[in-house]
Amino acid sequence: MQQPAPHDPREVGPYRVIALLGSGGMGRVYLGMDSDGRPAAVKVVRAEYAYDPGFRERFARELELARRVHGNYTPRVLAADTSGQTPWLATEYVMGPSLQDLVSGTGPLPEQSVRFMARGIAQALERVHATGLVHRDLKPGNVMVAAEGPQVIDFGIAHAMGDSPEAGEEGRRFAGTPAFMAPESVDSEHGPGPAADVFALGGVMVYALTGQGPFGDGHPSTVLYRIANLDPDLARVPPSLRGVIAACLEKDPTSRPNAAQVLHALGGPVAPASASAAWSPPNTAARIDEVAHEYHSTVTAQGVPGAKGGLGGRLLIAGAATVALAMVAGLGVWTEGQAGLIGGSPEPEEQGVAQRDTCDATEHLAPEFTGAAKEEPTAPNDDEGVFYTEFSGDGEVLAVAGTGGVALWSWREGTEVARIETPIPMLYGHPSFSPNDCLLAYASDDGAHVYDLESGEHTVHAEGFDIGSIAFTDDGESLVVGAGGGTDSAVMIYDLETRELTDTLSGPYSVRSIDVSPDGAHVVGQDYSEQLYLWEVESGEVIGQSTDSPLLGPHGVSMVDDSTILHPISNGAHRMNIDVPSDTTDFVDEDMDAEEFEVHDVRYSVAADRVYVTYVPKDYEFEDAYMKVWEYSTGQDLTADENEGYMHEIAVHPEGEVISGVPGHGSGMWFVDAVELRLVEQM
Repeated sequence: MQQPAPHDPREVGPYRVIALLGSGGMGRVYLGMDSDGRPAAVKVVRAEYAYDPGFRERFARELELARRVHGNYTPRVLAADTSGQTPWLATEYVMGPSLQDLVSGTGPLPEQSVRFMARGIAQALERVHATGLVHRDLKPGNVMVAAEGPQVIDFGIAHAMGDSPEAGEEGRRFAGTPAFMAPESVDSEHGPGPAADVFALGGVMVYALTGQGPFGDGHPSTVLYRIANLDPDLARVPPSLRGVIAACLEKDPTSRPNAAQVLHALGGPVAPASASAAWSPPNTAARIDEVAHEYHSTVTAQGVPGAKGGLGGRLLIAGAATVALAMVAGLGVWTEGQAGLIGGSPEPEEQGVAQRDTCDATEHLAPEFTGAAKEEPTAPNDDEGVFYTEFSGDGEVLAVAGTGGVALWSWREGTEVARIETPIPMLYGHPSFSPNDCLLAYASDDGAHVYDLESGEHTVHAEGFDIGSIAFTDDGESLVVGAGGGTDSAVMIYDLETRELTDTLSGPYSVRSIDVSPDGAHVVGQDYSEQLYLWEVESGEVIGQSTDSPLLGPHGVSMVDDSTILHPISNGAHRMNIDVPSDTTDFVDEDMDAEEFEVHDVRYSVAADRVYVTYVPKDYEFEDAYMKVWEYSTGQDLTADENEGYMHEIAVHPEGEVISGVPGHGSGMWFVDAVELRLVEQM
């Protein structure tokens, strides 16, 4: 870390600039702190890009895609301004050096360490490719190394800087670093795709194992010639990894495995490590820990508010040599004094329940909830009533709500970790986790119920009213409540901290399904008479309305992003852009017999690029029910006869890993691969 130069800004957006982390071709990266003492990597774009309207447009587009990326090894954007005089964005930090600095400083890594890192990187690529992003500049400098493992940074930014559709051959910019660029990155008319990232992953693995790229060093043109015409140098690569690396480095992109196949070949998904020493040799672990110490020394010396015990959030800090953005999601929380962090913890009786930025729904649970958990996962139904399910934000917990309350299942472990025992009326109780997994809420006939999972505190908003559906805003600050009837306001918005009613939206008096856009500007809802409504939150008025949206469950309609609505229609689902009315896609079964069948579930996964629609006979003879699947981005029908088949009460994993549901021909809960639709787990 370096002291900011005289010409560096002292503040960027809400962030106070503490130190300069590095600079690169796109801009300068600073260590920033917000008013609460929370750190961020803040990157300010260079002026030459700031004055390029084409860059701003691409930057904003790629940023929106990057916001959707979540996971243990992938980035998360905290804040950004793409329209101001100087564009900037802020991300969470990685506590550790880049892979490039780590290897150059401490030497090549052993095979098992590289395998662990490569599995994390492959997980990141698999998830990011599913969202429609391509990294285009994966290299050792864009892989940060934290105690938990690798963190892949700078997704989408290279793409934003890449070829402009209007640019001629002379003005064409190539995105990427020559030593790790795939052959098609230069030769392809359409630019590199996901296969180019897999090629780069092979090169990153070689670098981590040997300290050198697979095609050597030298002038970029020389390296690019070797990439296009010569075999990679894998002589120093361990035999156990040589096969998968050679496959990644195939010249023909169609001959390379995809990220999921690479991950499988390396051993499958892997959880973040508990400490650097758990997966890396002593000298490497010492370097990672040294960067963490450097960070704490810097913020303490600067007198940053909250630096002593106020850094809350499990910090993933960018090392001093960082020249790209550290965008990390899936964060847990470290409290004061844990894992050697600065400061000491107060005694438990003084500390109370931690105010966490992110909660783990398998661990941060009130004793009364864990004490009520059953030995075997059991749907909390007092009778044969229906139940609803939803995944936690980190995808590790499935909430199952029935007439007897809400059970929390660790679906990977096949255990029940907690249970909220409370009576819920039939056809109510669809559970929703807050974005940070600290709260769980559901709608009922007497209000919107919210539970703090760690403290056990229970709050009821819109108490006494029949509530049809609820949704958390993406910032986690508000709860949007759709009235099922009996109130003059169709939609009510409550501040979760103050518990005050902050906004009301006029319209129909019987909202069954509701969702809010990620930016909080719009709310979409469906009433009990198959009418669809779009509200503008600022004005509180209905700005759009349509018919033919069959009534499904509380989450039947969705705001996929700030401008896209997905809602049911009589024979499937319909996607529409509220800003561009002509931009629509239908996901329908044109052969459906409307006299015999009806749509039962509509679910989607942007991460898996899938839309799922289930169809049931009107007499509810479930042996004839079926499910169809489409590619979300194109509308292509992907349904195959060999799919596992119909499931109901579907929930979709937030990272597009699996879908859960009850099989139509059996009992229990199935967890099915969200893309291949193959059974992977059952409870």
